[in-house]
Amino acid sequence: MRLLPISRSHTSVLTRGRWVFAPNWRVFSRRPEYQSSQAVALAQNPSTWQTPGVASSNSASYQQSISSKLPGAEVESHSNERLAISPNQPLVDSSDLCDPDIFLSESKLPAAELESNENERLAITPNPLLIDVLDLYRDPGIFLSESKLARLRALAVNNSTQLVVITAQYILREVPQLDPRIGDLLCSNEKWLAKLHRLARNGLSAGDVSYWAWTLVSPDPDVRVARFMSKPCQKPLFLLCHLLLKNAHFSPDSFEGLLKYCRKWCSYQQIGRGFAKAFARSYVLNPELFNRVAENLCFHASRLQSDALPEIADLSVAYIKSIAQRCQHPDKAYEFQCKVFNGALQAVSVLSKRTPYQQASQNWRAITILLSLSSSLKHPLIIEGESYRAIRQVLLALPKTASERKTAGALSSSWPPYRILRDGMEEKADTQEYLSRVVKAGFMMQEAGYSKKEIDVTTDVLGGMAPDGSPTIQTRAIYPRHLRVEQGTWAALVRATRNAQEAWAAFTNPPESGMRPTFEVYWELMVKLAARQADPRHHNLPGDGREVFPFDDRNLSDFEKARISPPSMPQLIEQMYNAGVAIEERPLAWLLRRAPDIETALEYISHSSVDEALKNSLRQCLKVSQKPVITIPTRPSRPIDLPHKMLHATVDLLCRLQPNRTKNTPDYLPKHKLYSIHHAFRLAQTGRNLAHTSDRPPLELIMLALGRPNIMVSNTAPQDNNIEVVKMALKVLGEAEERGALTLDMLNAFAHAIRKLVYSSISMSLSSTSAMLPGDEEFVSLYRARNTELAVPNGPNVFRRPDAADNVDGSWRQIHTPVFEAQQEQENLQTPCKVVREASERLKAVWRVLLTKASAHPPFASPRVSEMNIYHYMRTLVAVGDLEEAVLLLCWTVRDWAPAAGAKLTPGKVRTLTKAVIVFRAFAEPLLDERAVASLREEIETNSEQGGPVHWPADQQVEEYVQGDDMGNHQNLHEVVKSAASRSKIIRCQELGKDNDVD
Repeated sequence: MRLLPISRSHTSVLTRGRWVFAPNWRVFSRRPEYQSSQAVALAQNPSTWQTPGVASSNSASYQQSISSKLPGAEVESHSNERLAISPNQPLVDSSDLCDPDIFLSESKLPAAELESNENERLAITPNPLLIDVLDLYRDPGIFLSESKLARLRALAVNNSTQLVVITAQYILREVPQLDPRIGDLLCSNEKWLAKLHRLARNGLSAGDVSYWAWTLVSPDPDVRVARFMSKPCQKPLFLLCHLLLKNAHFSPDSFEGLLKYCRKWCSYQQIGRGFAKAFARSYVLNPELFNRVAENLCFHASRLQSDALPEIADLSVAYIKSIAQRCQHPDKAYEFQCKVFNGALQAVSVLSKRTPYQQASQNWRAITILLSLSSSLKHPLIIEGESYRAIRQVLLALPKTASERKTAGALSSSWPPYRILRDGMEEKADTQEYLSRVVKAGFMMQEAGYSKKEIDVTTDVLGGMAPDGSPTIQTRAIYPRHLRVEQGTWAALVRATRNAQEAWAAFTNPPESGMRPTFEVYWELMVKLAARQADPRHHNLPGDGREVFPFDDRNLSDFEKARISPPSMPQLIEQMYNAGVAIEERPLAWLLRRAPDIETALEYISHSSVDEALKNSLRQCLKVSQKPVITIPTRPSRPIDLPHKMLHATVDLLCRLQPNRTKNTPDYLPKHKLYSIHHAFRLAQTGRNLAHTSDRPPLELIMLALGRPNIMVSNTAPQDNNIEVVKMALKVLGEAEERGALTLDMLNAFAHAIRKLVYSSISMSLSSTSAMLPGDEEFVSLYRARNTELAVPNGPNVFRRPDAADNVDGSWRQIHTPVFEAQQEQENLQTPCKVVREASERLKAVWRVLLTKASAHPPFASPRVSEMNIYHYMRTLVAVGDLEEAVLLLCWTVRDWAPAAGAKLTPGKVRTLTKAVIVFRAFAEPLLDERAVASLREEIETNSEQGGPVHWPADQQVEEYVQGDDMGNHQNLHEVVKSAASRSKIIRCQELGKDNDVD
């Protein structure tokens, strides 16, 4: 069948391997120089690998003791530091390596050397032998299966001189109480020293092996990376590959360190001088290994920091260019270039684990960098079928373009949703012009000679085209190219609809007669039933999100409306149960999060396919929260071990069911109705801290619930209830700090809770008809005018305290923690003023913990701090009257945060920053000395003239912000601030009058 014609003028069409729309980017992005606090400590005071009978590999005595035992005459002690050469220096002589290139020469090697080369490649990859020996070292009493024991015994008798084998044997020899079945096979000390002597003759030393082993043995991945980065030299590839294993859940700072290392050593096929041919391949990346390194880097970038994907693409571009420069065979070079190019395309297409939709633009930017390289070459690189699928996967996650939005806004309300042609130009246009980029990329893949598979048909459906060529709703989706779903096309047809009625019609009309729906088909219908109605004030179009749009039933009879109406969620779950469709752990967690009440949640549990033990545990957790209680326990009666998905879902459900105070809320609620969030906190305390999960931590869910505007945790008056909310928030944050789970979202929720207490206290003070009570006077005393100019530090690092950080080793976080360990006893926090003061002090300390990254010398502004964090923090500071901190926050935003954010600031983010300055002007400026305000204004305006994102707002903007609060909280706070400023002026005039009388 002839393929449908594709317009060559469309900006997203690939023509013979070239993506003509991709910008020809040549400027590589650069990240701040990384040096973790652990690496700093290691570099300044190299630690020793403390193992029984092993001295420090870095000590001179150790080097001499090894050298003296080596057979033969004098042996020079080699240091790995000599390998840290510049990338621009000449590489090892070609005569020392295999001709023409070290990674292209295997076809010309003798058979024995080919076998050795293959062994070396296997050794460089994630090696099960290395993993086995590290597991044994960390836990000598671990049970050894027959296969693991066989591998370790084979390692013990291995006579290879491969670096990974020698390092593994080094670690194996230091395992305490080594199993005799393994230990008896190890070579004697004389043979071991002879093997180390062969290393020394080839440019390495026993100290190098000890350093590699010391790097690997730590069970903490962050410590392993810090040790790896403690020496600024090139390391064997097996070290890098092991650190980048996908099950290594290291921190963002560690990832930045590894990326910095790869930028220096992995963009070229380079090694330092002094290596013999025997070990050269342990340091040089061939295309296969480069693809593996790039794939693992992209995996960790998607987990931690998606904005690093363009840098990895730049790294791949540099490597691809170096192949052409150093390979003497053009055909072979082109083959390897295509191999790396396609591996990089597929690697950078891995979407973010936590925020895939928000970060998909980073994936697309990385892809365009690679496509721009191909377009710039004389012979464009070949794009494989899997690479096309990777590109389509990213395009599917991107928001609609302007032309796609225009098409989506012109679809008919009937089904199929054909485009309504609104003028003669549209009638003359080819229908292919209205296809989405996803569908057009599919046609390009066919044009390149690749046949479509089921995953491609499913992608077409989500991209806006059904298998029969009729239109569907272009749907933004996360659909991995490796995903193989039974009846995936049918599930996609259910999803690519606008509402539950259309989804139910697609569900009841399978693509082929006789098909029975699988769980995936049911799942898409479940999501449609649970989706919220689209907000008419937003500009979302069908398919932009999970929300559903109104169904046009104006011309339908009541009978027809009833016929096409989908079942309710409980009815659908019961239908699945009767049909024998399993509801496993993950969809059950999703259902529990959306259950309207405990009874419905219990029904979902009963109809699920999880084991009975888990069902009983879940039932117990939910039923306990509904029992009448006299006093709230401080700890769970017994630990409950739930899978983390189930724990998160249960905590989320209990927090959502915590009541809110509304105008229809009775004066008194039964205590068990107020117990849900307390029970959720007890459950969260029993859960394990899994930092690598993409779900929000349970404690963060509780904090977000406490930040809700009208949440009730007691039957007391609003002000007293808000006091209880803040007290509970302090407990939750203390638990989170103990687990190392403090997040910026938790800080935002804590700030919300503090502001609620402030606003309710101010409202009570202003509404009092009698004289001001002592408690009100104490609270109003928070707002005092500053008659003297505040001391603002000069230059960047505004929040850094030299007296606390200059002489302290370690990270910024280590200097300021613990935050909540020294907080006052809850019994001492009785009045609103005391609670607000205590909470605001803790808030400031948490802010200092989370706003920076890397070490305290100096602290960099964390890229995880957003403009919304700054805005909410500023609102809270002015609400509690902390003027000094508000001034510091404004200076830090201008001097530290904005330069680090750079080009990532969109117009919407700039408007949020302006709102933060408006808040400062409205509630802090009236209480500050005029000279301090003038100095701040001058700095901000100067920065704005130089292109900075922070602007000084006009008086009209300030007035509109104050009067724009429908709740009246801004007006009340503004009145209190103006009263405090007026009192300060009166007092100042009285003091001046007294001075004049004295004169």
